[in-house]
Amino acid sequence: MSRTRAVGIDLGTTYSAVAWVQDSGKTAIIPNSEGDTLTPSLAFFDDKEVLVGKEAKKLGLLQPGRYADCVKRDMGNPVYSRTICGEYMPPEVIQAWILKKLKTDIYQAVGPDMRVVITVPAFFDELRRKATADAGAMAALPVLDVVNEPTAAALAFGEELGFLSPTGTVSEPLTVLVYDLGGGTFDVTLLRMQPGELRTLATDGDVRLGGRDWDMRLADLAAEAFMREHREDPRQNEASLQRLMTEVEDAKRTLSARQSATIRVAHGTSATTVAVTREQFEQITADLLERTAYTARQVLTSAGLTWQDVNRVLLVGGSTRMPMVGRMLQELSGITPDQRVHPDEAVARGAAIYAGYLLATQPDSLKPPAFQVTDVNSHSLGIEGIDPRTLRKRNVVIIPRNTPLPAKVKERFVTRGESQRSIAVQVLEGESTIPSECTEIGRTVLRDLPPGLPLGWPIDVSYEYGTNGRLTVMAVVPGTEREVKLELERESSMSDDRVAKWKQAISSEGGFDDFSDLILEEIKAARSRQEAYAPVTAAEHVSAHEAPPAPSRPEPLPAAAPSSPIPVAAPVMQPAPIPAPRSWPAMPPTPAPVPAPTTPAKTVRPVRRSRRLAATVNVLGFLLSSLLGLAIGYYVLCYVNPKGNFLQLPPNWFPWTVERPAAGEESGP
Repeated sequence: MSRTRAVGIDLGTTYSAVAWVQDSGKTAIIPNSEGDTLTPSLAFFDDKEVLVGKEAKKLGLLQPGRYADCVKRDMGNPVYSRTICGEYMPPEVIQAWILKKLKTDIYQAVGPDMRVVITVPAFFDELRRKATADAGAMAALPVLDVVNEPTAAALAFGEELGFLSPTGTVSEPLTVLVYDLGGGTFDVTLLRMQPGELRTLATDGDVRLGGRDWDMRLADLAAEAFMREHREDPRQNEASLQRLMTEVEDAKRTLSARQSATIRVAHGTSATTVAVTREQFEQITADLLERTAYTARQVLTSAGLTWQDVNRVLLVGGSTRMPMVGRMLQELSGITPDQRVHPDEAVARGAAIYAGYLLATQPDSLKPPAFQVTDVNSHSLGIEGIDPRTLRKRNVVIIPRNTPLPAKVKERFVTRGESQRSIAVQVLEGESTIPSECTEIGRTVLRDLPPGLPLGWPIDVSYEYGTNGRLTVMAVVPGTEREVKLELERESSMSDDRVAKWKQAISSEGGFDDFSDLILEEIKAARSRQEAYAPVTAAEHVSAHEAPPAPSRPEPLPAAAPSSPIPVAAPVMQPAPIPAPRSWPAMPPTPAPVPAPTTPAKTVRPVRRSRRLAATVNVLGFLLSSLLGLAIGYYVLCYVNPKGNFLQLPPNWFPWTVERPAAGEESGP
């Protein structure tokens, strides 16, 4: 009987890596078909085939309109940020082709009998996690779960130090700060490690910060130098920009080893070489580095610790090779960062270890896991309610961030009206008490409540949040024996039917021509989901009971193995508007409903005419009063000084004018 292999996939923004657990229990990196340990995370869509990796990058320089890179940053959005062959594609579909390439490499190394864990940034929200799991399903990968990248890196570190067994060689616990700066995302996680146990204390991060941002600063520097010489911007041309980004990536690597580098910028028939020093590079990216330092300090504050409590600082991600990163962390912590685990391999190795851990927790496993892993949620989960004191919507946090998982908590709400027949529970993700500042994950609706419920009838809503990202919402109506397990209605998440269709398309060996119709169908389906996702009405809302200032602490649940191979917890961000593809005829917008007029239509025009007449009268009155004021002023001037009659008005215009006596004459009789 063959043994199921535990495999880990580090699905990175710029590069991906794969590892597996050998029969000896040690992890090893699986090289790709080109013999490299890292595979570029990009795809090129030809009419008849899809290429991934090195070859895709070469062709992308020649035909940038068929090329997709940095797709990880768009996970959770309805479509990828650029068009591919003139059409918009869901980002998880592009990721699925990258995973398909990695699956082929895995099959060649360990065979088809394997189970996979895919890593995600710790600060990924539920929607991005669900999209990653969907990409694995489309690629026909047997996905066990997704795991946070810093947690995976800590497991690889624990393997090196002997922490993954209660009988390991290290007996003293360690507090480890994992600083994970990848190509497109950034995470900081604080963990407590002791033999046989790894526990996450706090996590924070930024899904829009990574080595790509350092690359863009260098690209801007080089492009501006080119513009001063040639008066043209190479960033405005896709092909020129792709060539520039390739040059910039090489220059960044050079600056990690040397004090200076050169960047060649070519656009049209012009070209120039730009010299840059490491000092310049560090100056123009100092604010990016400070953002990571601020996040690291925030994680310590969240955990109630200081730098003196940290024993090790672990560097993960290719961008940590920049000397400025290690120097900054050493100045902050007073600790020399630990690089004993390869920064490009640590996450994949740890994911393989976690896959082995999950396999050991399965009911049919013959060997129990040798260690335990406890993670935390990176975002607070809550419910939108109405505060009875202010009658305003508010986010009632149910599970605060950095809560150990799995966890379960219950909160009581009350109905807002007499005989309320339905209750809508809007599920939010975020720290703010203002719902509009949080992310809408989805909603659940409890319908057909018993008739005649009075105002203020209690409704108990509970969250159960599992380690595999599965979110279960239960609603109980006390006194009615009504308990309902509710499904989240999601606006942007891809349905199982859509995932199945893409799985079939990706399994073929065809190219863009074979699935262009499916892309159009997918975009129309996404638009339909947006239109069908109506806002919660006031009649369906619940009120926050007594508007609690702080939620109760969730009750941790005992750890358990995932109940399904693919995590179903899916969460969604506020959807971005979906642009219409070039070949999709524009549809006329749906007109907004016109409210019934409160006054007869014939009274509208007279009201407008009266307003115009009043405005005209006001203007005329202003002009007349101004002229009258000028006339009075002129009269006064002429009375005081008759010689001031510069308008030469006749004397009879002035009533006070009299004929004065001549010199030597006397007036009077």
